[in-house]
Amino acid sequence: MSTPPVKLKNPPPTIVAGISVAKRRAARPARDLTLILGAIPQETELIEWAMTGKKRGALAGFPYLAGRLHGRRVVVAVTGIGKTCATMLTTLLVQKFQPREVLMTGTASRINPAVRNGDVIVGEVTCNHDFGSFAQSDVMEYFAAEGPLGDHMAIVYPGDAKLLATARRAIRTHVPETASQHTPSYVPVVRAGRITSGDQFGITEARIADIRRQLEPDLMEMESGSVAQVCWYLRTPFLCIRSGSNRTQNSPDNDYRTLSPFASRQAALFTISLVKAMAG
Repeated sequence: MSTPPVKLKNPPPTIVAGISVAKRRAARPARDLTLILGAIPQETELIEWAMTGKKRGALAGFPYLAGRLHGRRVVVAVTGIGKTCATMLTTLLVQKFQPREVLMTGTASRINPAVRNGDVIVGEVTCNHDFGSFAQSDVMEYFAAEGPLGDHMAIVYPGDAKLLATARRAIRTHVPETASQHTPSYVPVVRAGRITSGDQFGITEARIADIRRQLEPDLMEMESGSVAQVCWYLRTPFLCIRSGSNRTQNSPDNDYRTLSPFASRQAALFTISLVKAMAG
């Protein structure tokens, strides 16, 4: 082995302070197919029920279901919980199927107090709220760090403009289920908004306040930020569809188990309506 150079050619990475927003990128060539992801089976169950011509398969040992939804070719898969699982499955499936777009459906905690259980938020933007430095307790200093292309990675990823336009059209005709389990009952709303992601299930009130102040999200969950980032790098249009389950809190387990089934249904039902609008 020869003697390594005395000095490395590459300097330490630079970072750019602030909440950076990903620039729009042209989509790469794709197949006429939609990839639909959920973090857990509860979130994709109704979509699989609504499909026709179903055929199960596996990619690198990970299962998926192919078929049609309102006549459109779809592949549905469960990523598992958290950003690492979501990143892994999204990358594998996008590279394999080269979809025209990726949709992610499921539940999220209600970090905006105005959002109710079952309200559906279509992601105008998806954020990563846990990428940065803690300069002081619970206050995040966000920055753009060096990415795999020598670029500076964004914190905020806008939803695809064409998919958002189709979603707004689908909202006009979509009819959610009534939240009759609540008193008084109500009909959930579906609207565009902001969704943020991080690998924490429960967080402190101080972190909640900081995330609200800096990113102004409606919902908080654990996967879509990384999925948006993968889709940005792979030049694949992405849209997140999430429904509010428990409020964002430091110990959400019991509330999540009680409220997430209804939220899963509402997100899945609107995802089905969106695919219908896309196919029409």
